[in-house]
Amino acid sequence: MNASALHFPAPVEAAACEPARGSVTEIIQHSAEISLAPLLLPMLAQLSRQQRWLALVAPPTELTRSQLQQAGVLLDRVWILRPDDNHDTLELTARALDARTCHTVVSWLSAEDDRALDRLYRSAEQSGSQGILLRSR
Repeated sequence: MNASALHFPAPVEAAACEPARGSVTEIIQHSAEISLAPLLLPMLAQLSRQQRWLALVAPPTELTRSQLQQAGVLLDRVWILRPDDNHDTLELTARALDARTCHTVVSWLSAEDDRALDRLYRSAEQSGSQGILLRSR
């Protein structure tokens, strides 16, 4: 086939593109013996280069600021939120999604309450933010 016979679609005009819709992705970890850090660190480094903030909610203690920085994460574009007596992980995650200032909220959850997770799905969809939930079983 020669090059003149190939047909490539015309580029889509920016105005014709739909705005990004928020969504939630769940990553379920079945064994605490296996660290997800080798998988997550390159992803977090890439996500930290976006225009809006990246929020990490309740990251494991093994994921240190030093480790993030060594992996190429731009810490000046990252919020690290830790639960306390007044705010649990689920609430912090929902609030970060609802704020619309984060393009992605990565949260480490152990909760199994699917009704509570529905709130996160709605928050992500309404805000246009992406949620990544790391859940342990």
